[in-house]
Amino acid sequence: MTTKRKKKSDKLKESLEAIRSELLELEEVEEPTEEQATRAGELLVEFDTAQEAFTEQLEHERRVDAVRAAATVPGSQERDGEGPQFMRSRGNPYEELDRVRGANLNERATRGDLRSRALYAVELAAEMITEDQQERVERLVRADRRGRIAQHLLLTGSDEYMRAFESLLENAGNAALLDEDEYAAYRLAEAHRRAMTLTDAAGGFLVPFTLDPTIILTNAGSANPFRQVSTIKTITTDTWNGVSSAGVTASWLAEADEVTDNSPTFAQPSIKPEKASAWVQGSFEVLADSGFGAEVGPLLADAKDRLEAAAFATGDGSGKPKGVVTAVAAVSGSVVPSATTDTYAVADVYAVEQALPPRHRITGTPSWMAAKPIINKTRQFDTAGGSSFWANLGMGQPEQLLGAPIYEASAMDGTINAGADNYTLLLGDFRNYYIVDRVGMTMVYEPLVKGASGRPTGEAGWFAYWRVGADVVNADAFRLLNVT
Repeated sequence: MTTKRKKKSDKLKESLEAIRSELLELEEVEEPTEEQATRAGELLVEFDTAQEAFTEQLEHERRVDAVRAAATVPGSQERDGEGPQFMRSRGNPYEELDRVRGANLNERATRGDLRSRALYAVELAAEMITEDQQERVERLVRADRRGRIAQHLLLTGSDEYMRAFESLLENAGNAALLDEDEYAAYRLAEAHRRAMTLTDAAGGFLVPFTLDPTIILTNAGSANPFRQVSTIKTITTDTWNGVSSAGVTASWLAEADEVTDNSPTFAQPSIKPEKASAWVQGSFEVLADSGFGAEVGPLLADAKDRLEAAAFATGDGSGKPKGVVTAVAAVSGSVVPSATTDTYAVADVYAVEQALPPRHRITGTPSWMAAKPIINKTRQFDTAGGSSFWANLGMGQPEQLLGAPIYEASAMDGTINAGADNYTLLLGDFRNYYIVDRVGMTMVYEPLVKGASGRPTGEAGWFAYWRVGADVVNADAFRLLNVT
């Protein structure tokens, strides 16, 4: 007997009640501390956000219930009222995908229908993705007010498209071998892919959203810690453009004095996703007999994860994401030199923690990053059994260092080379490190791999490519130790 999942609205309601309870407790304090007053302000913002999400989820569940109910009532396929008429079948979110492909995304009602259908499609995919991944995709659908991500999920998530994808993988990309329903789903997804791509000549086909690592991101336990703590932006355009500021400076004002100009200076960070690729090669016999179609998703996700983990740490930003270490090291005020030349000591840990500005250390959510050899070296500094320096020192990987979570980043410096820069330990609020994913991974079949002499080897391969970018939007939110 399977356990029924709790409704998303129930979870959101519990979160809302928890925020409300904490806020009311703080309001009962007659003389709140500065920290309590700050927390109360944060809770008000959190409450508004949670209330909006709860209201939207209730509306979504109401519409889904209507979909389920209408599917069983004769004559209920036609929609009532004004608005687009493409969503006529109420029981299957993947019906009439030709209308989904040609939907006018400038119409508000159309975008609402697409989001409702996409959210229902994500519910139906619960057996193929984890609950955390399901919640992640639902957030993406709701956050995309233009409806493009919802459209992408619907065009790449149907059973027909999944079968088409597996058939294309196992039959050398030959679309002629697809049955009628599979080919129809493939044709619509192919038109969607061409509309999204940078060049009309680009070939291949999209990975179904339940297997697509640009949508179904790896989670806790991953070898890539950056996606666990950083800000993730998912786009359907070519570049992410944002606005950032170091904040407003307040000042004291005497009676009748003119207020000083404390206007913040705004920056306009722009992050361009860069193309990355993976190549899967095998003999004709292996590709035909190994069930490659069922295995390709996890294989690509693992390859993508390992490639990006190094770039997010130390990437130079040229044709690849800019790593957080690279970005922070370029800002002198964010680099903390070691107390002793070419020596990493316990005082350096405290110096980095103390150098992080209070707004990021106290009210932010700072995390540590270091390579495993540096983490092990840091473990040896503690003489109090983890009671003050480490949390849970007995674990293979302690959870916290000086009260902040610590993560292993293997691409960071793990050895200290005399006379060189050694960026060994990073502390910061990683909400200021943005990772920008462009939706959609594409695969292209190469039917004949050739050897060095130009003759066939009896092998074929699949070329997969995707786009991702990253950069720091506020280097002051980080402090980086340089043992030099």
